Amino acid sequence: MKILSMVLGLSLSTAAFAGQYALESVPHEDIDQYLTIGSDATGTPENLQGLWWMDGNPLADEVVSFAGTSFEEIIEDGELVGYRTEIPVFDEGIWSWHDTLAGRVLYGLVLTQRLVYVGVFNTDFTYGEVTPTIKPLSVLPTVTIPRSMLVDFTMTQVNEDEWSRDSIVFGQASSYRFRRIVDGAGNRLPAYDDYITAIDSRGPANALLPYCKKDEGSVLPTACAR
Repeated sequence: MKILSMVLGLSLSTAAFAGQYALESVPHEDIDQYLTIGSDATGTPENLQGLWWMDGNPLADEVVSFAGTSFEEIIEDGELVGYRTEIPVFDEGIWSWHDTLAGRVLYGLVLTQRLVYVGVFNTDFTYGEVTPTIKPLSVLPTVTIPRSMLVDFTMTQVNEDEWSRDSIVFGQASSYRFRRIVDGAGNRLPAYDDYITAIDSRGPANALLPYCKKDEGSVLPTACAR
């Protein structure tokens, strides 16, 4: 009975956290009106400003922003060697998902696991290594999925508006591109048309976005994620 009560309590805790978010379905073509655009005002490094289309990503997520995070200096032996950041993937204004069953299931998994990407970038923000962390239950410590030959995520800048996102999952390598579709000033770039064309060719018509129910400000991450 004690074990059953504990399991029920932990399940309710997870459900309560997930219940802090609501989902809204919006047109993909208007995504720049809903996601928070990385800029000088959000403290986003120039190489990561704007909005980024995950071109070639096989999963049911589409556009990402780096606006919802701060970048902390990494100092070793008195010298700056890089920057560290944490991106709460489940939070408001950061990620867009497909408004499909696959997209809703994927977001639900990300939310209940409280997926956070820990990014470590070099000093000029041309290369980054990404480590996933999860915290499925608030009473348990965060679990880090360490980089290894089985799981490895990196970002390498190709040009000012494109990154190569390379992954190894269970020993299988794959790659797709982050393409900047909106710049730090909020202007749509030529890749925006490519993004819309790709969406129109395969659907779905709408994107799925989470919103923190209890947050009343515009600062990210929201009160739900902090």
